[in-house]
Amino acid sequence: MRLVVTSFLLAASACCADLTSLYGVDNLESRRGRLTEDVNLVIAQEIQPFLTEAQVRAFTNIQLDLPPTVGSTPDPFDFYSAKPKHITLPLLTVAFIEEMSQAYSWLWANRFSSQTVDEYLGMLGNRAPADFPGHRYPAPLAALHIPADAMNNPAVAGMAARVRGTTLSFMLLHQFGHLTYRAQVQESLLKHERADKEEEFADAFALAVMKKNSEPPAGLLLLIHGLLYLPSQPPKDHPVSSHRLNAMADFLDLRVREFAAGRADARLTALAIGSLANHIRKSALFLSDSTGQKLWAEDSRQVTIASLSPRRLQ
Repeated sequence: MRLVVTSFLLAASACCADLTSLYGVDNLESRRGRLTEDVNLVIAQEIQPFLTEAQVRAFTNIQLDLPPTVGSTPDPFDFYSAKPKHITLPLLTVAFIEEMSQAYSWLWANRFSSQTVDEYLGMLGNRAPADFPGHRYPAPLAALHIPADAMNNPAVAGMAARVRGTTLSFMLLHQFGHLTYRAQVQESLLKHERADKEEEFADAFALAVMKKNSEPPAGLLLLIHGLLYLPSQPPKDHPVSSHRLNAMADFLDLRVREFAAGRADARLTALAIGSLANHIRKSALFLSDSTGQKLWAEDSRQVTIASLSPRRLQ
């Protein structure tokens, strides 16, 4: 895949939904080389070896654009394929996924609750940058009180690599699925298709490739929670519905043995896939609970950096 460095910089908006202030455009540009290498590594190790020959040819012809941010109100879960043979994955998204993966993994390794991660996402989606020091949204590691030496622990570093790798893999393969779907469906018919149908196709396409790797898609829940809890309004590029989430959980439940095949820890992998499917179904229930969503938004407006201190699992 050819990586294209986009030359334009998008100005930050004053709207509270603009999350550019998590890092700043200059900061993202200074990390472009390393973040690009990280994406290339995911493609080389976790995507291309598990594609068919025809898919490899199609994937090689895709241009991956890595602008710092996109749109007037950048979001850490922006990624899309609006143009034929193009996938856009902003540096903001890559950097955010990296830090969120490290945060999840450090909390997991030290037996702290991951609830604070969801609360952090809710805080970003329901509070303004003016509420924080320097009128900037706090980045994940700082907000979640993750120590600077967290990655010195091999268990944390290994888990973080898996979460980050599977999250980015799903994002890229999901968009590859969109491009494949549009190539298969006539444009005249595509205009009348439900958005959900295309999303479900792209989800299944991504998971089918990831299944060949026999690697539990640990980052999938991070992405789903980000789409559910962070935005102040439903995402336009990736509409999330209960039907779509249940379809994803069904895919996992029906292929537990296939995900676990060939792994030394097949039993644990099967349990992990079942647990992941169960958590996705719980997310689907959240989408159906309008009262719960309102309460979540109200609670999120009360979250502070201090209240995100790590909490021991009960």
